[in-house]
Amino acid sequence: MQIIEIDNYAKEVHAGESVLYNWTLRNVDSGANLTIEIEVSIANEGWSADLSTSSVLLETDELTTITATVHAPLERGDLDSNLTVVFKVYEDGYLVQISSDSAYTEIIGAFASADKVLGYFENPLPDPLDNEWGVFLLDVIIWLAIAFGIAYVMDGVVAVTRRSASMLDDIILGIIRTPVLLLVFAYGVVQSLDALHKHIPLNLRDMVLTLYGVIIVFVIFYLAYKLFKQILVYYGKMIAKKTASKIDDVLIPVVEKVGVVVIGIAALGYALNALSIDLTMFVAGGIVISMVLAYAAQETISNFFSGIFLLLDRPFAEGDMIILSDGDWCDVRMIGLRTTRLYRFSDATMISLPNNKLVNEKIVRVSNVNDPARVNVDVGVGYGSNPNEVRTAIMKAIEASPYSLLTRDDRRPLILFDSMGDSALVFKVLCWINDNGKRIAARDKLVEEIYLKLNEAGIEIPFPQRVVHLKKEEN
Repeated sequence: MQIIEIDNYAKEVHAGESVLYNWTLRNVDSGANLTIEIEVSIANEGWSADLSTSSVLLETDELTTITATVHAPLERGDLDSNLTVVFKVYEDGYLVQISSDSAYTEIIGAFASADKVLGYFENPLPDPLDNEWGVFLLDVIIWLAIAFGIAYVMDGVVAVTRRSASMLDDIILGIIRTPVLLLVFAYGVVQSLDALHKHIPLNLRDMVLTLYGVIIVFVIFYLAYKLFKQILVYYGKMIAKKTASKIDDVLIPVVEKVGVVVIGIAALGYALNALSIDLTMFVAGGIVISMVLAYAAQETISNFFSGIFLLLDRPFAEGDMIILSDGDWCDVRMIGLRTTRLYRFSDATMISLPNNKLVNEKIVRVSNVNDPARVNVDVGVGYGSNPNEVRTAIMKAIEASPYSLLTRDDRRPLILFDSMGDSALVFKVLCWINDNGKRIAARDKLVEEIYLKLNEAGIEIPFPQRVVHLKKEEN
């Protein structure tokens, strides 16, 4: 079956009037009779539609015209409508084709209710205000009274809620007061101007309605922004201060910034749509720009997610001591979303490292309070020294150090005769300490005590030396 469009399918109509749309149907199937069922649907408030016929039988090459009548609302309803017509084609009782078409209708002028006060009540004013000007005047006065009444009630509610311990109700009322009054004012202006529809050009009326739509969009998103900023973010920060975790303290400012950007972009998109501006090019351009920015900022994005990983997985925390892959000892001062700040002991400087570097490299954490700590020292003594005397002197040094852990049997110090070196007998000392946050101080004190105790015991601490023999040749 062929649907032939023989009409204009975008028309204007006055309130309470009707408009016709026509389609011609043709059976192009040779040798088959077709039964066509037609359905119409229109979901807009106050609008209705009916068909000249709901079913038609077409023989081969036969034509017929279908008419849909659209009825516009008289008093109130939507200012435009979309009619959908569905054609179902049957052959020998079987559904063989479904097609559809649509038509757009818009009301010009105003509803009949525009000649009534607030759209419902007759104008009670005497001459010369028993006309649209009187309706307009009464509408303005009533809407001003409504606005003042709402403001008075809300101020009274605020005065009551201030006596409560909770600040939430005060914040919410403070946020919604101005937007609600602005919406009432804007709607009152639009509704009041309907009474003057005979004196207002159609293009000016459309501009007012467009501006009204933009105002609604911005008021709604302003409310969303204020509720997000002053309630969700505010209470999120309050809760974050009470938790021991650092992740919420860092992520909440990020969520705050991202939320503001998302709300702003959404508000702009809806505002442009209210202005009947095609967003296709903006969406396509936004996708391209997003891809370019993602490629250009891939290092920053990598650091961002690495920072989240560091905060969630917590391989180390602020205040920990770590050893980097290059051997530098550092104190972790701050873990950010892009970089981590470290205090390097070797040159007493603050350094900032990208988070993806810390995530992808080997890091040694030496100050986890939940793990036992140990220091290792290699001690060289002269050849000829008695190993037992060496062990005794080293044990005295361990006992003299205030950092040595001597109270646990499973953490006893070990003194091993490790090797016989080129210039010395090498002993390896493994000593557990009682504070793993003081490994450097513990090692320093242990080496000092070992040196003193070996000297007291008269045990030689050799330095590397070579004996060179010169061969003397006889002349």
